[in-house]
Amino acid sequence: MPVIRFLIILVAVLITALILSNISLKRTSGDFDVYYDSARHYLNKEPVYVPHGGINEFKYSPLFALCYAPLTLMPKISALYLWSIFKLVCFFGIFLVLYKLKQISFLNFKDLLILIFLFAVIGRYIIADFKLGQANVLLCFLMSMTMYFEINKKYLPAAALLALSLMIKFIPLLFVLYYLLRRRFKLLAYTALMAAVFLIVPSFYTGLSLNLKYLHEWFLLLKSTPPVILYSVKNYSLLSYFSWMLIARHEIVNAFDYIFIKKGLTSAVYLAWVISSFVFFVSFFYDTFFVKDKDTRVVYLDYSCLFVCGLLFNPLAYLNALTFLIIPYFFVLRYLFYGLMNRRAMITAGGFVFLSFLLTILDNRLFFKDTRQFYFMIELKPLMWAIILVYASLWTAKFSIRSKSPSSDM
Repeated sequence: MPVIRFLIILVAVLITALILSNISLKRTSGDFDVYYDSARHYLNKEPVYVPHGGINEFKYSPLFALCYAPLTLMPKISALYLWSIFKLVCFFGIFLVLYKLKQISFLNFKDLLILIFLFAVIGRYIIADFKLGQANVLLCFLMSMTMYFEINKKYLPAAALLALSLMIKFIPLLFVLYYLLRRRFKLLAYTALMAAVFLIVPSFYTGLSLNLKYLHEWFLLLKSTPPVILYSVKNYSLLSYFSWMLIARHEIVNAFDYIFIKKGLTSAVYLAWVISSFVFFVSFFYDTFFVKDKDTRVVYLDYSCLFVCGLLFNPLAYLNALTFLIIPYFFVLRYLFYGLMNRRAMITAGGFVFLSFLLTILDNRLFFKDTRQFYFMIELKPLMWAIILVYASLWTAKFSIRSKSPSSDM
């Protein structure tokens, strides 16, 4: 047993070294640079929410800017390393949450294999997140903590963490819908209260009028996302996919010429996005309102699917955002390695995971000698389909478990 723990620690050290070796100010344009510069402007009570055509814009709450401001009191490179170390703590904190939930022990050879396979399939996304200095690892940790406290019926800390997550990005809004379906009304009331508090807290620094001005400008900026960002072949959301298929591919010849498209989104794009999102959500969560006391194994899969749907439904889902697949991949791999599904479901779910991994690999120019073939591949958005395959593996696992569970007849 001590040997397994030593190997797991060794893997953690190697991952840390790999991540830190990729930290450089040369790669942080548009993410960490935006955080740093915007927080500095916030500290000086200068304009923060300045439109730049959807690129290099600060789209986070005033509270995030306030909390980030202390980093601007040090040189940018020092701030980047401190921010990266903080995110590393959050990254390993996710596994501490899983340990506290008794989903991993760090003593079993299967756990070691799960961690190795997990980093093999999501390592690319995690490194991209650290390279850019993005906040997705932090948000994933906060959402994992929300899951932990809700499962343990500690609704006040769960609500506080959920509200804090919403101050960073709106992906956790799906948690709100899930809790509404599960009748977690007390948790939702606490969340609304804590969100209001977090929106007001920055007033103690800026004053109420300036804080309200920042909030107004923040919401205006969120509403003004230009279509060109959705046409990007590097955006793997459902909205981006339909934007590409129904508009962008008819307007240009080269996949990377999307920046020259002037045409706006049509009602058909929005309709396809809404319908597909509805179908994905209902197909997985249709039982949630009717089953009061769920099998805990199913609850973990529900949460995993919330992370997946957060990626698919969100208008912007770039490579670094796929960091949110940490939780879904972990539970799929755990259920596979520990045989928590029937044989047929294990083969099916395992096949979906393998295909998802293959699509991740194919999203690379190195595998294509002909540039046209590479462009054709990325136009199909292979990473979006990789996300959908993770969804399919979760669906397979969930309904395999429900078919054997006494609560499945409820």
